[in-house]
Amino acid sequence: MAPMPAQSDTAPKGETGFRNALVLIAAFLALRLLVSWVFPAVIDEAYAIAVSRDWSLSYFDHPPVAFTLARLMAWLTGTESIFIARLPFVIAGAVSGWLVWDITRLAYGRSAAFWALAWYSVAPFFFISAGHFVVPDGPLNLALLATFRLVLPDLLAPRAKLRTGRWLAAGLCFALALASKYQATLFGFSALAFLIASPAHRRLLASPVLWASLAIAMLGLVPTLVWNASHDWISITFQTGRASVGSGTLHPVSFLMIAGSQMAYLLPGTWLVILIASLSGIVWPERTADRLVAWFAIVPPIVFFVIALVSRGSLAHWAMSGFLFGFPLAGRWTANNIDRLRGGILLMFRAACALVPALALIAALQGRYSVAGRIIPDLPADWEFGWELQDWTALAEAWPELGAPPAVIVRNWASGAKAGYALGPAVDVIALSDPRHFRYLETGVPTTAIAVLPSRAGAGDDESKIRSYVKSLKDAGYRPTGTTTVIRQMAGNRTQFELLAIPVEKREPDDVF
Repeated sequence: MAPMPAQSDTAPKGETGFRNALVLIAAFLALRLLVSWVFPAVIDEAYAIAVSRDWSLSYFDHPPVAFTLARLMAWLTGTESIFIARLPFVIAGAVSGWLVWDITRLAYGRSAAFWALAWYSVAPFFFISAGHFVVPDGPLNLALLATFRLVLPDLLAPRAKLRTGRWLAAGLCFALALASKYQATLFGFSALAFLIASPAHRRLLASPVLWASLAIAMLGLVPTLVWNASHDWISITFQTGRASVGSGTLHPVSFLMIAGSQMAYLLPGTWLVILIASLSGIVWPERTADRLVAWFAIVPPIVFFVIALVSRGSLAHWAMSGFLFGFPLAGRWTANNIDRLRGGILLMFRAACALVPALALIAALQGRYSVAGRIIPDLPADWEFGWELQDWTALAEAWPELGAPPAVIVRNWASGAKAGYALGPAVDVIALSDPRHFRYLETGVPTTAIAVLPSRAGAGDDESKIRSYVKSLKDAGYRPTGTTTVIRQMAGNRTQFELLAIPVEKREPDDVF
C-alpha cells in the first residue's frame, strides 16, 4: 500500500504524489479484477448482456452506453464471459479514481488528493458496483469526472480567458454521460446552480463557449430521445414514475432507509463528512474550490433525499453521482485533520482496505462455489445465495434433454435475464409480465418453449406453486405438453436453488383448455 502522506503539501524534488496515487489505483484495480473473475453475473449484468444482443439506439431502462459496451466486448472477443464484459467497467473505475485524485490535487493539493482517492477506493459502492459491474454507473462517473476535470482550471480562475478546446472536449464528455444514465442531467443543474450562486462566475452564462459546449453535450441525448419518441416515451415514463410523488404523504422510514444505505455504500464517516463539507462549502466557502465542488456534490443527494421523503420509490445509489464529487471535500477534511486524528483515521482506512475487498471476495466465492456450505455441511439452505446471485449453468446443461426449444418463458425480466444469459443468443426470452426491454427483442413466433420458474432449494416440487405458474401460462395462451422437470443448480453436493421446467406450446386462438 502507498505510504500515508502528512498534512503538508510541500514535496521534495517536485514530488506531486503521483506515484502514491498510482500504487493505490493499481492495488485496487488488481483487487477488482480478482473479484470480477470470481463473482457470478448479477441480474442487471445478465440483463444487459441478454437484451443488447439486438442492438438498439437506447433501451427500456437506461440510455445506451452500458449496454453497447457489453455488446462491443462480446463482439470483439467472441464470448459473453462476464469477466470479459466487465473489463471496460473495471478500467473505468480505475480511471475514475485517477480523475478524483487529479481534481482534488488541483483544488486542494497532493495530501488531500491522496485521501480523496483513498476514500473513493474503499467506498463499497464504487469498489463493488460502479467500479466493477456491467451497469451504467461506471461510464457515467468516468464521463462526469472527465467533464469536470477539463473545465476545472478555468473555473478555479474565473477571470481568465476560457480555453475553447477544453470546453468543447468537456461537451463531448458530458454527451457521453448523458448517453449513460438519466442522472447525468443533475450534473447540468449543479453547474447552473454554481454559476448563478458564484458572482465571479456568472459572466460565463453569457459566454458562447459555454453554450457551444452545451450544444455538443445535447448530442448525447439524441439516441435516447429518438428511441423514446418511437416507443411512446416508455423509458422516460418508467424512470420518472419510479421517483414520482405519491399521495403527498411523508415517508420518514423510507428516508432513513435511504440514508442508512448511502452510509453503507460510502462508509458512514465519508458520508457524513461529504454532506457537512458540502453544506459548509456553499454557505461558508473559504476558496473558490469549496463552493465549486460543493454544488456538484450536494444537488443529487438533496434531490433524492426529497424523493425518499415523499415517495417509497427512491433507491440509495441514485445519489452516488453527486457523492462522487464529495470525495475531494472528504480528502481535504482528512488532510487537514490527519496530524490531529492520525490514529483514528488510519485505523478506519486500513480496516476498510481489508474489509471491503474481503467481503466482496467472500460474496463472490459464496455465489460461485458455496464456500460456506462446504465448510458447514449442515448450513440451512435459506442461508445460501438464491438464484439472483448465481449463474444458471444447470439450465444450459439440461436444455438439450428438454428438447432444446427455440424459446424460454419466464415470469419477468429478472428471471428472463438469468435464463437468457445462461442459454445464449439462440434461445428467445418471453416474459409473461414486466418484460422491460425483452418486449422489444425480435423473437419470432415460437410455437414450443420451456417455461422456467426459479425456486429456493427444496421447494421446486411445491404443487401449489406449480399450479399457480401453470395458470399464469394458460392465461398467457400457453398449455403444458409434458411433465414438470426439477433442475437443481449444484455447488459441490449442495443444491443452491431449483428451476421448474415445464414444456409448453402456444395454443391456437380457438383452442380450449
